[in-house]
Amino acid sequence: MEYRELGQTGLQVSRLCFGALTMGPLQRGLSPLEGSKVLRRALDLGVNFVDTAELYQTYEHIRLALQGFEGRQTVVVATKSYAFTREGMYESIERALQGLGLESIPIFMLHEQESSHTLRGHWPALEVLWEAKKSGIIQACGISTHHVQGVLAASAIPEIDVISPLINSTGIGIQGGSREQMLQAIAHASALGKGILAMKPLGGGHLLATWSAALDYLLAKADIHSIAVGMKTIEEVEHNIAYFQGRRDVPKPPVTTRLLHVDEWCIGCGACVEACPNGALQVLEGRARVVSREQCVFCGYCGASCPEFAIKVI
Repeated sequence: MEYRELGQTGLQVSRLCFGALTMGPLQRGLSPLEGSKVLRRALDLGVNFVDTAELYQTYEHIRLALQGFEGRQTVVVATKSYAFTREGMYESIERALQGLGLESIPIFMLHEQESSHTLRGHWPALEVLWEAKKSGIIQACGISTHHVQGVLAASAIPEIDVISPLINSTGIGIQGGSREQMLQAIAHASALGKGILAMKPLGGGHLLATWSAALDYLLAKADIHSIAVGMKTIEEVEHNIAYFQGRRDVPKPPVTTRLLHVDEWCIGCGACVEACPNGALQVLEGRARVVSREQCVFCGYCGASCPEFAIKVI
């Protein structure tokens, strides 16, 4: 497994990052024990980078996977929170420490930042992260974003160490600019010493038919230090690791159809529309509808926001 230094964080991370979203309740719904076995296989095969978030509800999966793992001290866990107040961020950090069973969090990020405006709105939470870094509770601070302006805004803040942008070969899901503009923003951030963790390399599943080409596209980018790939089965883990290790004889995984399903009891409150970062949903005739399947990257954020549990990735 190839490892790279994540910008100027001092953290050595595997080029393949285990994306924990897909195994959690927002998508596949593996139990913590089932999910821990999938992640543990990745750890055993050399992956040392795990991407999660408070929203994903996979802390227990990760905690169980780390129990008894000989290389536990080398594992880099990145988590994220939507907290925007000091109190909220204190609570998010404590939940992460307790949920993951860690004494310190390697990387803590603000979830889904859009621009300098959203960063200003989250400034109290950022200050808590910086204070936590000084005290050793976290090792690096960062943001995740689907927006070109989010990358550029974070690049301008010296105290931000890591940026996790959405980027893939077709540009599906990128907001506020083109694929080329996102690549330019990533190059700018990397040149300033930011660690870059690419997300959605397969466009939430849309690019599975061109799986190898989609991965090769990002693997060729020197500005990208690690690539988060969602994995939910041991077969997927072994498949992706073999490819990242340079085996090009690995057959592409079977293409499965993924859908965003809205149940009939949807009350049309619009919470999912507000939560969708890509504008793929609208409330029509009193019920949430997918109006742009091409823009949906199956992140599951809509389902997490639904008060009636009426929308999910299947």
